[in-house]
Amino acid sequence: MNPGLLWIDTDSAERAIASRNDITSDESANLAKFARDGYFITHIDLPASDAAQVDADVNRLWREKPSDVAFAYDSPPLRFSTANEAVQRKPRYRIHDMHSASRVARSLYTHPTLLRYASLILGDEAVATQSLYFEYGSQQPLHRDSIVVPTPVFGRLLASWIALEDIDARSGALMYVPGSQKLPFYEFEPGQYMFDGRRMSGDLAVAAMRFHDEECARRGLSPKLFEAKRGDVLIWHSALLHGGGEVGDQKLTRKSFVVHYSTLRQHPSREITVVDDGKEAVWTTRRLLDGRGFDNPLNGEPA
Repeated sequence: MNPGLLWIDTDSAERAIASRNDITSDESANLAKFARDGYFITHIDLPASDAAQVDADVNRLWREKPSDVAFAYDSPPLRFSTANEAVQRKPRYRIHDMHSASRVARSLYTHPTLLRYASLILGDEAVATQSLYFEYGSQQPLHRDSIVVPTPVFGRLLASWIALEDIDARSGALMYVPGSQKLPFYEFEPGQYMFDGRRMSGDLAVAAMRFHDEECARRGLSPKLFEAKRGDVLIWHSALLHGGGEVGDQKLTRKSFVVHYSTLRQHPSREITVVDDGKEAVWTTRRLLDGRGFDNPLNGEPA
């Protein structure tokens, strides 16, 4: 049995979903899809004017370079106050906790429809824990969030990927493997299913990717591309293999906003590790925005 199972991962999940009278027919269909395939696709209203405002907010961050917002090309993230736009605003970079610097991003971070789905899937009141903005394709290899995104309780995690523009497959569209949430986990150490880059070698990460590739091949699972339209949302299981597709045209953007969710009862605070004066520093917060999502930890306290 995989660690970190949710109620929706059990054999009785689809029967339980069909018997509920507190959800709509659309919610029932989406939850059943999630139980089978580890994801579903929905849509939220995202006017072109809101997408343009996010563009303006991103340009402002690169122009003003505030110290209380982080970005990254590789880990760990850096403060924008150290940014060099000519060198670092390029494919693969991401902005952490954009919701603290953009009205539209904050509305997406605490979007009631997406939080309701997160609560239904996690079986408890959900909270948005962090956001990531991507301007270009991430080019990330296939991976599982539950392995690389720390949570107090393994597997109590969920994510949504929101398209901020119409996505061309050549931009490095989101790639995901339906059904891969049911694969066994790679054991990095006895009883240890999370990769800790601070003390584990890169060889272990490579071994895990090889293990997942072999398991997918054994089960006939293959990746799909999410060729989304603006406002389309893919909600996925923390154990679903996903990554960034191959970029066919370097001039194309792939503007998207990712939100991770957990439950407040099991995830009472949020932290981030950034580079301060050449050294890694951890900042943490317990403050909630609109009662639905954690504030940017850089607005909090050093851990």
